[in-house]
Amino acid sequence: MVEEIAGLASRIGRRLKKRQWTISVAESCTGGLISSTFTDISGSSEWFKQGWVVYSNSSKISEVDVSPSSFDEGGVGAVSHQVALQMAHGARHHSGADISLSITGIAGPTGGTESKEVGLVYVAVTTADGRYIVRRNDFGTNDRIENKRSFVQFAMRMVLEILDHSDDLDDRRRRAEERRISNDERADQAVDEWDGASGWAPQGASRAEPSSVDFASETHWD
Repeated sequence: MVEEIAGLASRIGRRLKKRQWTISVAESCTGGLISSTFTDISGSSEWFKQGWVVYSNSSKISEVDVSPSSFDEGGVGAVSHQVALQMAHGARHHSGADISLSITGIAGPTGGTESKEVGLVYVAVTTADGRYIVRRNDFGTNDRIENKRSFVQFAMRMVLEILDHSDDLDDRRRRAEERRISNDERADQAVDEWDGASGWAPQGASRAEPSSVDFASETHWD
C-alpha cells in the first residue's frame, strides 16, 4: 500500500504542476501523513503549498475556522461531513491554494462509539471555483497504521477524481469554444458570399437591334 500511495501522490503532483495549481491540506486523524507523502516528492514545493495538523478540536477552530458549535453537546462532532468540509474550506481560504484537502476520522484502536466506529473517515476536497466533494468510508477495525494509510489512499483518490472532473469541464469548454468559432467563421463566410453577389454586374449589354427583314414584303394581305 505504501508504494501505491506514493504513486498516487506522484500522479497528483504531475497533474497539479501541469495545471499550475497548488494544494493545501488540513489533517486530523492522519497526523500529517498526507503532507509528509507529498513532500517526499522532489520538487513538490511547486504545487504543495501548505499543511495543517489540526488534531484537537480547539486547533480545528483556531486554525481552519471550524465552527465551535460543531463540538457542542448534540453537535455533529469532529468526525463528520460538516467538519470535514469546513476544514477544507478553511485550509483553502488561509492558504490561497487552488485545491484543498481535509481528512478527519477514527484510526483506532480506541476512540470509537456506537454511532462512529473505529475505521470511519470523512474526506473533503474543495476547489477555488467553488466545487467540492465530501465522502465517508468505513475501513473497519484494522491496525491503527493500516487505517491511517487507508485513509490517505482514499483521500488521494478523491483529489484525482476532482482533477479528472476539472479536466472534463475544460475539455467541454474547449469543444464549445471550437464550435462557437466554427459557427462564427461559417457566418462570416456566408456574409462574404452575399457581399460578392450584391456586387455582380452583367458581362454584356442587352439592346434591341434593327431587323433586316422587310415584313411588308413577306406578308400576304389576301
